[in-house]
Amino acid sequence: MTIKTRVAPSPTGFVHLWFLRTALFDYLFAKKNKWIFMVRIEDTDQGRFVEWSIEAIIKMFERTGIMPDEWPSPYQDLWNWPYIQSERLDIYKKYIDKLIEEGSAYYCFCSAERLTEVRQQQTELKLPTKYDEFCRNIPLEDAKKRVENWEKYVVRLKIPKWEKLVFHDLVKWKVEFMTSEIEDTVLLKSDGFPTYHGAVIIDDFLMKVTHVFRWEEWLPSMPKQILTARALWIELPYYAHLPNVLWIDRKKLSKRTGDVAVENYLKKWYLVEALINYLAFLGWNPKTTEEFFTLDKLVERFDIADVHKAWAVFDVEKLNWMNAKYIQKTEINELYTKLVAYLKEYESDFYADVFVRHSREYNLAILKELQTRLIKFDDFIGLTWYFYKEAKLRLDLLINEKMWITWLDFAKNSLQIALDILNETKVLELDNLKNSFIEKIKSNSLKNWQVLRPVRVALSWEEFSPWAFELIMIFWIDESIQRIKKVIEHI
Repeated sequence: MTIKTRVAPSPTGFVHLWFLRTALFDYLFAKKNKWIFMVRIEDTDQGRFVEWSIEAIIKMFERTGIMPDEWPSPYQDLWNWPYIQSERLDIYKKYIDKLIEEGSAYYCFCSAERLTEVRQQQTELKLPTKYDEFCRNIPLEDAKKRVENWEKYVVRLKIPKWEKLVFHDLVKWKVEFMTSEIEDTVLLKSDGFPTYHGAVIIDDFLMKVTHVFRWEEWLPSMPKQILTARALWIELPYYAHLPNVLWIDRKKLSKRTGDVAVENYLKKWYLVEALINYLAFLGWNPKTTEEFFTLDKLVERFDIADVHKAWAVFDVEKLNWMNAKYIQKTEINELYTKLVAYLKEYESDFYADVFVRHSREYNLAILKELQTRLIKFDDFIGLTWYFYKEAKLRLDLLINEKMWITWLDFAKNSLQIALDILNETKVLELDNLKNSFIEKIKSNSLKNWQVLRPVRVALSWEEFSPWAFELIMIFWIDESIQRIKKVIEHI
């Protein structure tokens, strides 16, 4: 048997983190044994359809490297199947018509107003709110005549009255349902589009899907799909209902409670490798102390048996930590390439007006100095502004009583010592620079920090920044001299 997994996103807006996590698990399971990973677009809910969403979904796969083998990409031959549900309406109608003819489904002509009234009455009587089967026993020939007379209708599946359904899930194990708790499910809406239940079973069957990974919130829909598949004489795929994901405060991961758009995490420029690595650990444990996995390594280690039943927690601080580690581990030239790509796409004004006006060597030196402190790329501009423009002078930053720098004239004298050293420096080399400063400071009976602290502040105008020597090595002699002179003049 050829194993095929699928994800089926709805194009209703931005791509969510939980969809990316689900797609990742589908991908890992399929690729573990060189099987097929498919993507199908489920756009039958036309009221929620957002036109740019399909492009966003395709872009997400391309950006993350979780590339499907079959999907509605503009770059791929669609073979014999359209992978977008709205292009498959004739297929659904054929199967649903078959259910009607066999007596497993029926036309329902109830208006929205009637359904609302029925639910209100059930609520008042404290009964379960569900369809009262008003149209269930209309003779088929009578129903067809009403359809021919253009009477508005939906198609419903006939649910057995009293039956226990037993379902075996790859994560949740044995799950039981009672059909008495389920209303006659709508398979075809009045607009001619199938519902989720009216399409998903047919699609998975025809596309030869063998395994479905999805959020555990879909578990209550299983009895409807079991019964639909049974009515169509279709064998269901294996299902794995993945644990939901919560924020650190234990609230459900949703757009109402926090930032869940994948695109926003790319805009903040979490490295794709870090984001994928982190999402893989939400609900899955590789049974090792190792924390950093490439996508290929995740494929090698993934086992559905290691997926948890309990809910997972999305901790942004943990993601920040992992992203910072990835930045530190990335070779500097590769990191620079990623930074340039980020600035071009998300900080185009800064890139065009500031960044490219400096040499690659200068920008690379800044990034190298920042590599151990950078958490994500959207911190870059805020952490490096003083390398690209001069600040408004704050002379109070020069004073530091703990370092015995208690008045401005003292700081001015320290800066003059540094200026003399730089004016005498012909070739800038780090060890020679350090030796020159240490000897000069010692000859003036000062402590190292009493000179290097004012120099660092004069170059960066930040209370916290790289050390003085590192700043000089980035600015080089002329720019360092110019900045120190400006501070001395203001004092």
